[in-house]
Amino acid sequence: MNETVGISGVGLIGPWGADLASLRAQRWPGRGATRTLDTAFSVDGVPKNDMRRMSKLTRFSVFAAAGAMTQARRPVDGTGIFLGLTHGSTSHLVDFHDYLFDYGPEMASPNSFSNGVTNAPLSSVSSVLKMTCGGTTLLGYENNGCDALSWGARAVVDAHYDACLVGSAEEYSPHIHDAYKACGWFADVPPPFLPYPSGEGRAGVGTGEGGAFAVMEPLARFTGKKPLCLFTPIAVDEYRGGADVVISGAGAGPQDEHELKALQKLAAAGGPRPALLFTRPLFGETFGLGATLSALVACDITGNGAVYPPFPLHPSLVQSFKAEMDAPAASALVIAAARNGRVSAGLFSSSGSL
Repeated sequence: MNETVGISGVGLIGPWGADLASLRAQRWPGRGATRTLDTAFSVDGVPKNDMRRMSKLTRFSVFAAAGAMTQARRPVDGTGIFLGLTHGSTSHLVDFHDYLFDYGPEMASPNSFSNGVTNAPLSSVSSVLKMTCGGTTLLGYENNGCDALSWGARAVVDAHYDACLVGSAEEYSPHIHDAYKACGWFADVPPPFLPYPSGEGRAGVGTGEGGAFAVMEPLARFTGKKPLCLFTPIAVDEYRGGADVVISGAGAGPQDEHELKALQKLAAAGGPRPALLFTRPLFGETFGLGATLSALVACDITGNGAVYPPFPLHPSLVQSFKAEMDAPAASALVIAAARNGRVSAGLFSSSGSL
């Protein structure tokens, strides 16, 4: 079965900005910076008090999801939701438990509890956008955003929904940061190349936060208009070469040893020598969101002819991949490995052939 769908709209928010142009303007800062968004932002139709009660994670989700639906000009009827998360809203959960253990149940904030549960972002997106078809929150590691996109595409192709709003979000948490750093991750030393497995030493690209969403629709619905790009879920083992660009989720984290193996497997598939890009140096380690940001970069490359900056390649890859883009690309393969060794992938291509 052909599992290709069209992406009709994207929405995003983060320290970099709120559109694709802001993504392609990013450059590697050369150190492990923490990229956070402290500026207040609003969503049309949502009272400021309601926004203030939400966690940052939920605000990111609502803003990016609303932006994607607006760009797609997609009615909410028949549209399902898939939302990928890695950590959830740790800020609200910590607040709730601090008050619970310090002052007792009477002082524990109901708002912190309700906004800290794992399903709060999806619930708020559904409520704000008045979406009633239901949805699914997917929990996972660094490849989770890519998994969510694949789930959404297959739900559309199988006609479970007329369309799907798919995305992920991550909020920066000092608690999460400190816990990972205690495990030896997030070192302040920048990696000399990527992937950078732990056996090469300890390094980091910094951390980040934000939200990113895309609207997927079946190809039959694109009459009189073209999608921004096309998306096809694939397995790395089934890849036979041909992509102009490969976008990797390596970021000097625990996923890098698996990213390196996956890239070496792609190189063995043969075909023309593609460019190899890395998005985590641009946006920081954002866990499941990182794969969705890679997907939006792929949309920008294949849909708008954008060119993104390079990062030095692992020595074993320099003969198989080009270190930078030398021209606009019509196809981009996004791969994302998780710390447990699972690898997810998806192929983005220009809609010019439709």
